[in-house]
Amino acid sequence: MSRMPTDAEIDEMSEEELETYLGSAPGQELDRRTRRDADDDSADRPAWLRRSGAERGFGWLLLVCGLIGIIACWELISSQLDLLRNPDAELICDVSPLVSCGDSLNVWQGNLLGVPNSFIGAIAFGALTAIGAVLLSGVRLPRWMWWGLSAGSLGGIAFVIWFLSVSIMTFGKLCPFCMVIWSVTIPVAAHSWAWAAAGGHLGLRDNQALDLLKARWWVMAAMYLAVVLTIIISFGSQLARMFG
Repeated sequence: MSRMPTDAEIDEMSEEELETYLGSAPGQELDRRTRRDADDDSADRPAWLRRSGAERGFGWLLLVCGLIGIIACWELISSQLDLLRNPDAELICDVSPLVSCGDSLNVWQGNLLGVPNSFIGAIAFGALTAIGAVLLSGVRLPRWMWWGLSAGSLGGIAFVIWFLSVSIMTFGKLCPFCMVIWSVTIPVAAHSWAWAAAGGHLGLRDNQALDLLKARWWVMAAMYLAVVLTIIISFGSQLARMFG
């Protein structure tokens, strides 16, 4: 294929067309930007250095979500500093009795690794922003970066699940900037796993990688739905009072 197809074109491809595009069909050359490394010296490279790329839309996704995540983390850092200066400070994130972040900042749950969670998040989102910019420049990532991106995304989803449960069972409140972070973590994870699999980095068979690539939007939607339903079930009565 002479050019990179868009996300929409990939979604409309048949399984045979996708197999041809990704190079799994017999006799077809592997795509040089999306599938496995096709450089002349690829045979001499260790497996962890073999490269693959992704559609430009994925680069934009990482870049935009990374920037949004950095802004949300910065707001949490600023709020935590305000509380340290003045425990009675009115925070921008304290919107209502239900939507508030003040109670979650200076407790151990908000400093899980001994430093504020927002510091760790800002570093992670900064890395995502850099990776997105690299992909937009047309550079293919080595396998170890795809592994790191996939593992980091898995850790991000685990954190979303954990802090959502803490918000429900411990605080009984929803942190607005935390929800922004959750909202950008979910698409990053779903698309990172899909493109890592499409590049042959997750050990999936070709048909499984193709299925995951085509289903990435559904995976993202399912995770969003799970979070929204959990919030509605847990805070249904309070939400009804807020909007009633």
